[in-house]
Amino acid sequence: MKTALYGIIHNHTNIGYDGLLSAYHETDKRADGYLRDWYSNATNYVIGGPKENHSYSGEGDGYNREHLVPQSWFGSGEMKSDLVQVVPSDGYVNNRRGNYPLGENNGGTWMSANGYSKLGACTVSGYSGQCFEPNDEVKGDIARVYFYVLACYENLHPNWNGGSASQVFDGKKYPGLKDWALKMFLRWAKQDPVDDVERARNEAVYKWQKNRNPFIDYPSLCEYVWGDSVSYAFDVSLPHGQGEVVIPDDPNPDDPDPDDPVTPDNPGAHSGCIVFSQCTWTSEKHPTYGNGYTATANGLKISYYTNTSQNGVIKTDAEVRLYKGAVLLIEGAEVTGVVFHAYDSKLANMSIDGKSYAWQDKATMTWTGSMNPFLVMAQDGQSRIASMDVTIAEPLITGVEDLGRPSVLRLVFDEQGRYVGHSVPARRGIYLIREGERTIKSLVR
Repeated sequence: MKTALYGIIHNHTNIGYDGLLSAYHETDKRADGYLRDWYSNATNYVIGGPKENHSYSGEGDGYNREHLVPQSWFGSGEMKSDLVQVVPSDGYVNNRRGNYPLGENNGGTWMSANGYSKLGACTVSGYSGQCFEPNDEVKGDIARVYFYVLACYENLHPNWNGGSASQVFDGKKYPGLKDWALKMFLRWAKQDPVDDVERARNEAVYKWQKNRNPFIDYPSLCEYVWGDSVSYAFDVSLPHGQGEVVIPDDPNPDDPDPDDPVTPDNPGAHSGCIVFSQCTWTSEKHPTYGNGYTATANGLKISYYTNTSQNGVIKTDAEVRLYKGAVLLIEGAEVTGVVFHAYDSKLANMSIDGKSYAWQDKATMTWTGSMNPFLVMAQDGQSRIASMDVTIAEPLITGVEDLGRPSVLRLVFDEQGRYVGHSVPARRGIYLIREGERTIKSLVR
């Protein structure tokens, strides 16, 4: 994918080093008309005014062009005037940055006005040398510039070794960055998501040099190239970061919803049926309970173990047989209620949390309480169970559109394309749910 991006964005118009100053009138103008200074929040430079390329002895004396990837690292060539990665900044602060790697520090060496930018010993695990820390409000912007550089100059970056380049770049086509830097930039991209200012700059850059930063157009793209989603196919048709998220108001905010926390007023939240004939069972031996089988269903791990020589034939296509001493486990969430449905009339009492439970009308057995993990032990004879209705306190996620039942979710993104995790708590929002090759947009009230 990284190489494919190279083929798309590498060939672009070189506007020249002087052309950068002209482009800043469109790419880096603040709402008040002054220059957007990437390294200082204490300046109000008139774009193209007398302080352009002005000499400096302190912050605020003049602004110039800053190579986010220092020129001493890569030498000459078209990257010297690439508008994506050459941005305007205060000249004095730019000089204090020098060609130090970007990182995080405590400002032990120097800080700009208002502590906006800092220089000091790096506190990111994996690198302890001097580093320059930009402000939080531009860290995501800068991370996406580095991702762009890795793709756009894939033919060049493995050879960069000038200055401290070898502390940041790994000399390889992929991944391209040292592990500490890559993890930091991925984190910056999540913590400072794409905003309207960054999107507007991307559009303006396109007008000048006829290529775009795809990591701005598709904010989750970096995860597919280097992060949590490398094993999944990227779907360009998804609205990753396009437009604003509008969450409709809940028309009945006082009514219990299936995604509300379990309360006395909402005792039946997060229920789902586990049908054993639909489970795929895998042989497993438990250190305490002996031989058995395990399966995943509705986001939960279901296991049963024979724990006895009287195990007979264990059928896994229609029911689970629990002989005397055998156990059944439900793991993955706090279980607050279970209704067992019998497969036939051969039923035995069961012990749950030290209390004996008997089958009702030879058809069902009901338990309520709170256990995590949930454990059942057969007391005598054998019980043959076909399915269970399980209620849990907080699910991975339920109510996903177009999924007929709750499901195990491998990756979850929000509407802006930002990676949320392998599961989300029950809170309102719009989510993009990636399950294998399927992607479903879902509103959770």
